[in-house]
Amino acid sequence: MKKVENSNTLTGYPSIDKPWLKYYPKYGHETPLPNCNLFEYLKMHNEDNQENTALEFYGTFVSYGLLFKKIERTAQSLSALGIKENEIVSVCMLNTPETIYLIYALNMLGAVANLICPTSPAEEMQNVITECNSRFIFTLDIFQEKIAAIVDKTDIQKVIVANLNASMSLTTKIAAAVFKKLKTVKLFKDSRFISWNNFLSQTAPAKNISNPDAVAAIVYTGGTSGNSKGVELTNQQINMIAWQNLNGVVGFKRNQKNAELLPFFIAYGLIVGLHVPCIIGVHQLIRLPMTETLNQVLKHKPNIIITIPNAWYELAKADKNIDLSFLVYAATGGDLLSPAIEEKIVNYFKKQNGPSILANGYGMSEVGAQATTSVKEIYKFSTGGVPLLRNIIAAFDLETGEELKYGEEGELCIHSPSLMKDYRNNEEATNEVIKIHKDGLKWIHTGDLGYIDSDGFVHVSGRLKRFFIRTWKGGVKKVFCPIVEQQLLKCPLIENCILVPKTIGIEHKVFAFIIPTDKSMKHDDLINSIKAYCNDNLEEIYRPDYFKFLDKYPLTKINKINFRALEEQTETTI
Repeated sequence: MKKVENSNTLTGYPSIDKPWLKYYPKYGHETPLPNCNLFEYLKMHNEDNQENTALEFYGTFVSYGLLFKKIERTAQSLSALGIKENEIVSVCMLNTPETIYLIYALNMLGAVANLICPTSPAEEMQNVITECNSRFIFTLDIFQEKIAAIVDKTDIQKVIVANLNASMSLTTKIAAAVFKKLKTVKLFKDSRFISWNNFLSQTAPAKNISNPDAVAAIVYTGGTSGNSKGVELTNQQINMIAWQNLNGVVGFKRNQKNAELLPFFIAYGLIVGLHVPCIIGVHQLIRLPMTETLNQVLKHKPNIIITIPNAWYELAKADKNIDLSFLVYAATGGDLLSPAIEEKIVNYFKKQNGPSILANGYGMSEVGAQATTSVKEIYKFSTGGVPLLRNIIAAFDLETGEELKYGEEGELCIHSPSLMKDYRNNEEATNEVIKIHKDGLKWIHTGDLGYIDSDGFVHVSGRLKRFFIRTWKGGVKKVFCPIVEQQLLKCPLIENCILVPKTIGIEHKVFAFIIPTDKSMKHDDLINSIKAYCNDNLEEIYRPDYFKFLDKYPLTKINKINFRALEEQTETTI
């Protein structure tokens, strides 16, 4: 194992010492835990905040008081539709107010929101709808054709269709139609398809069902290197993310404006982007994900932005002169952030009067998306922050399974009150990642390589699966890709770099996909220069075998690096 540092602090074991607790207020542990559903928790924390803005959607403002009424009204229509407690309802929508009303209304009735990415392949959508035995699916007018193509192959009885622009102000609707060619798509001609307004015209008494241990939502893993799995999260598990932010150290406050750029159909967007800020009482600037650039959103002067590393990187790379003094809290997560890119982003912030840090978090859908936190007062460059108040994160030896001390690198594992219930209908996959350790606690094995330092900060080196094997000095050595990538990023000719190992015959060959700093440089000159850098700075076992230059990396449907797509490109890389 890689030894990074030494420490004599207490026992030296993170899970026992919990050095991160020194950053948290002592009263935090004494605060009562949530014992309710998502809707109740939202309402409880905003009873005195009803006059203030909850949602801002393209010129339309919704107060917290009106938000509660809209949710309760939607619940009455769901009740009239015949939706029962524990029933799984598929939601194939983008970030609109209707989506928010629907998610919380389903929760109020004790039903489960099965959150589907609308850009998923039709076959994948069909599978997750069938897997959940959904009788009803809610979607937007622009996705009707895709739903119509699969509806006969499922148990769907009704497709409820909301218009994408329904809640936009009249001025915005006109501008969107004229300049962005965004027009309402007519309702599909099928008796199973009904409009959102038709759905709302029917009502029945709606009873709030509060079961903290009931599943509230099913979200799907990103599928960057394998098939997506349905993560079942309960009310308690989701609410505990909000509780830990409320009673720990959070980077934003009530009535500040948060730009919600993360799609609600991923755990990060649903919980960290929507539920946590709403519990705190933040003014949510709702925007359609994947359609607006960060640059466009900044015109609205939000105080808080939480988005993926690639969005921050593109903003910093463009280097536009934008006064960022309004931005109080800038955060990221969901993908590995290299030190070189983090430094570039932070330097851009400083030049534009922005935040002094980029708060980098760490987590996964299986623990409610957020496992750590970073704020100005609790920050260390090039780390994932410190565990949330009730979380424990430690590194474990890959061979013995024993917990490692500070600075010793192994597989990062997380014990958390937000640990998922399971992967839906996939006991084998669930048992592969959730294991009971010698301490009697359930730990999720992240598949990430990293370590915990003596201050409690989490250092993530990269995915354990991203490695290659070299024969070296009479033996066999496993080399992790992120370690080599960090060295290559020190080359001034390389703006970004991702290694993809491939088995050819009995050997591992390493393909380097590089975004060059100078895209005008001739191909042969670039390769020769980078090879010379590798020869001078890397031992032979670390040097890539092949190089390919790209303008940008392929991304998954949730904007993470798509390693599977890169693997496919190795066939043509020379």
